[in-house]
Amino acid sequence: MTFKKDIKQSWRTLIEVLSYKKFRIIVGITALILFGVLFYLMVSTVANNSLKIAIMMSGVNFIYLSTLLITIMSILFGIYFSLVVFKFSFINAKKGVFGFFGGIIGAFGVGCPTCGAFLFGLIGAPLALMYFPFKGLEIQILGILLLIVSIFFITKSMNGNCRINKKGGKK
Repeated sequence: MTFKKDIKQSWRTLIEVLSYKKFRIIVGITALILFGVLFYLMVSTVANNSLKIAIMMSGVNFIYLSTLLITIMSILFGIYFSLVVFKFSFINAKKGVFGFFGGIIGAFGVGCPTCGAFLFGLIGAPLALMYFPFKGLEIQILGILLLIVSIFFITKSMNGNCRINKKGGKK
């Protein structure tokens, strides 16, 4: 199968899994929780957890772009997590933790570049984001790319196996 056919088949598998209400709810809840955590980490690295101070320190464009990337990452992680739940529930798979690395790596890029990301501070490198050319946004983009690749591989591994109606699932 060619790469183009793999992408089309993976897309169809993703659409089919997300056609079930249960998995759309999983996407929404997971995305909201992750967005809340990542947004809190972004703002908690500045004084008094103030978004206004974060904007003053990092600039409006940086905060908007960072919030957009956090939103994209949260939605992609929600999709990935729903696919993992589907795969473990209905296909009896025992592999598939690659996408969690995308979420973790992306979380390292969240934060004020002058104060350092919360997670970098935990490992003893609080000013690490200052040394990146885009002040940590590239780490978030790397996390998003890893999540996209993870979603592709998990849907590719499920191709032809996502008929859950015969196992009791409902749309």
